[in-house]
Amino acid sequence: MSDTPAVLLRLPDGTTFEGPVVDLRGVDADIPSAAIRDAIRTGCPTRPDRPTVHAPLPTRVHRHVCRLTPGVSVDRHAALAAVGAARGVDTPHCTDLAGVKQSLREVSVPTVDDADLRAARRRAAEAGSTTERLRERVATLRGRVEARRGDGTESRDDALAEAEASLSEATRELSEASTERVAATQRLAALEDRARQARDTREERLRLEDRAENLRRARRGARADAVESAFHDARGRIESALDGLPGGLDDGVTADDVLRDALAIAAIAPLRAPVVVDPDVATALGGPDATADRLDAPLVIG
Repeated sequence: MSDTPAVLLRLPDGTTFEGPVVDLRGVDADIPSAAIRDAIRTGCPTRPDRPTVHAPLPTRVHRHVCRLTPGVSVDRHAALAAVGAARGVDTPHCTDLAGVKQSLREVSVPTVDDADLRAARRRAAEAGSTTERLRERVATLRGRVEARRGDGTESRDDALAEAEASLSEATRELSEASTERVAATQRLAALEDRARQARDTREERLRLEDRAENLRRARRGARADAVESAFHDARGRIESALDGLPGGLDDGVTADDVLRDALAIAAIAPLRAPVVVDPDVATALGGPDATADRLDAPLVIG
């Protein structure tokens, strides 16, 4: 165990333990192993009423095998994928995933305020309605002017002047309304185009996210497959060690296939942070030092 990192464990009462193997059997302190596991996972600092563990940072493998005890629950495939990642296993999917992640970082969804879009539609509709109303009024007034120009009565001049003034005012209003309608239509078109771009970009982002998840799944599978053989070899060594020791896991400790899987996973993972091992499990594997050798990892027995 000369290359195994040392662990410094400080209990809430100030008691400290240090070494590649910290054995808490017989220690007069009610410290749940789950609290030590959490301290390993979270690092420092911790609350004053919790244990503190100074050690190298845990890897993702610790999510699966940080606490080795009968009844442990382990997703073997996910754990083996984590081992593959910790061991630096490269897969054909890694480069593709990196490219998809870069594409996702470059995707920028245009922002369109729904309220702005509704307002633009309302403005364009109102401008169109106003323009049509004024166009009809101009047509009516133009007909009236033409009629007055053909009127031979004495009042023709006054009536014609009044009609022409009304036509001029309506024409001016129609010009302003037409300008407003063009502006409103252009504004609406720009917002609708932006909304279409936003929808298309969101669809592209969803496509890329699906692609990324598929690649992650494929990468996990490839990494798990890459260490499957090593896992089975380690599983065999664990079985042989238990069969060759008096009282192994079948005597006094539940014979748990998942625990055996967890022990094999821990044995092939490059663990630098400690794992918490149940005292009975350590005993079944030949004691704390033998367990540390078999797992090639720093341990806290407790």
